[in-house]
Amino acid sequence: MHPIHPFKYIFLFGILALSLVAEPSFAESFDQTTKDKVKKIVMMLNIAAKEFQEGVSDGKVVIDPEYKESKIFLQQATERYSKTSAEIKNQETATRINRHFSELSLMIEKKVDSQKVWEKVNHLNSQLITIFGIKINKVPVTPISLTNGKKIFEINCAKCHGLTGNGDGPEAKKHNPSPAVLSDPKLTGDKNTVAYDNFEVINVGIANTAMKSWAGILSEAQIWDVTYYLRTFSNTNVQLPPANLKLVGMEEKSGSEKADQIVNKIRELLSKSLNKFKNGENEEAADIAFDAYLNYEKIESNIITRDKPLGLKLESAFGRYRGAIKEAALLENVEKIQDEILLDLSKGLKLVKNEVSFSGLFIQSFSIIVREGFETILIIAALISFLRKSKNDAHVKNIHIGVIVGILASFLTAYAVHEVLQLNMASQELLEGWIMLVSVVILFSVSYWLVSNIDNKKWQQYINKKMHGALSQGNTFALSAVAFISVYREGFETVLFYKALFLYAGKTTGGILPGFLTGCLMLAVIFYLVNYLGMRIPIKWFFGFTSVLLYYMAFTFLGRGIHELQMGEQFSMTAANFLPNISWLGMYPTWETFIGQAILFAAFIFALVYTFIIKAKKEVK
Repeated sequence: MHPIHPFKYIFLFGILALSLVAEPSFAESFDQTTKDKVKKIVMMLNIAAKEFQEGVSDGKVVIDPEYKESKIFLQQATERYSKTSAEIKNQETATRINRHFSELSLMIEKKVDSQKVWEKVNHLNSQLITIFGIKINKVPVTPISLTNGKKIFEINCAKCHGLTGNGDGPEAKKHNPSPAVLSDPKLTGDKNTVAYDNFEVINVGIANTAMKSWAGILSEAQIWDVTYYLRTFSNTNVQLPPANLKLVGMEEKSGSEKADQIVNKIRELLSKSLNKFKNGENEEAADIAFDAYLNYEKIESNIITRDKPLGLKLESAFGRYRGAIKEAALLENVEKIQDEILLDLSKGLKLVKNEVSFSGLFIQSFSIIVREGFETILIIAALISFLRKSKNDAHVKNIHIGVIVGILASFLTAYAVHEVLQLNMASQELLEGWIMLVSVVILFSVSYWLVSNIDNKKWQQYINKKMHGALSQGNTFALSAVAFISVYREGFETVLFYKALFLYAGKTTGGILPGFLTGCLMLAVIFYLVNYLGMRIPIKWFFGFTSVLLYYMAFTFLGRGIHELQMGEQFSMTAANFLPNISWLGMYPTWETFIGQAILFAAFIFALVYTFIIKAKKEVK
């Protein structure tokens, strides 16, 4: 018997996990050109709302040029989105965004309260940021250089705006309308605007004027430099920001204060959603409920790291809440789900705000690696034991290959998702959902193959004669694929959970590594025990054990995969309140997950009936 070395898998997995905890941010797979276009759309919408606020008061136009500019910026944003929307794969989502643009246009035409316009713009921007996975830097990433800003301004801007920003440059008279007076405190003063207001205008330009878009001509850092320089025209003492990065719509480091803010925002959105539902505005209510879920995702990893059942319960509850709204369920049922969310949110917030300690970090780190690695180690050990018991030791190397490739692939994918595609949490969950659905096919097929061979006489003859090579090339590949999938699927979550734990811990990370190593030791013990016991269990029973284990994974993957896609609004969600919510089985109270798992269960039962009754009778004859 060849020696078994589980540590080489466990530690390779762990080292890679710990090496990738820094700065991952997940988003949908759009190219950078598309993301830049959408970023401009977001800025245009913000400017449209600002111009509307300046131009309209109490339902009347008070400054006509400002009102007209708000309509122009909205028109530009709408036209640009119409050209970009074709890249959204889910047409339901694209249509929903189109509807928001139309509603915003109608609101501006009707000259509604500016606060309502801002609410609609913020809601629309939140959707665009999430769908396209864009990052918006509302403050500079790099230190500001006023010297560089002055140089850029004098070369590119002074000919129209003048050296002191008074709108009296040598080419000013050529333009109608005249260049903006940047020395006007209403445009650049600290009491009236923030630097980001000017940054947006410089980026997107102003239609039907000489003010063009400088995005793509100047770098983001250059635009920030000139932004702060031109603000010196109306401010005697411009306060330069420290180098900082604030991402809008992306997952940020969540300290206790940040978590408080996020939870309060969720509560606010849920309240608005319920009010809309009470007024019969179900579509709007569902959209706001989705916004609440997107905010929850900012702290989801932190909650799941500390209490996975609670985090998964919350995720499911948000889905059921939206589903109930879309189905126009009874008000008392919708309120019941919302109360459940609010109660569990309070529990989650308490967990996130708990003081960091060595023991707390140790337990959390230990639980992550054991929790996420348990199924993987169990399956790998079962596959190796199965091969050794069936006298196919030569094929064990294929399991080794599947494991190693799975480890490497999971983290290479994580790196690509983090650094290249920049997928946010919502998009990452969609990716996981599709991976799980694809995995179901392989897991179920191997499970069926094992069941069908339990009483196969030819197979038993191979075993009895202790001959090697009983497995075909196709079956060997399938077993390797199972090993690959088992490792690959868990890689994403493990990395994310350790990332969240490191962010939460800050500088006091002392308990994480000891907890991780202790967890690895525990997994090694489990690996050894499964192999030890497996070699002593009759082959027929071990065939059955391995088959049921793989079927269990297929069953849970199917339910969880559908659920993840439901949460990302890729699949419909129809409530089935009579069903239990058992996340570890992939069971959720929706008809879609129920029907999918019911079909898979029926297929498994048919496989058993066919193998042990129908096929057995044929072989007797």
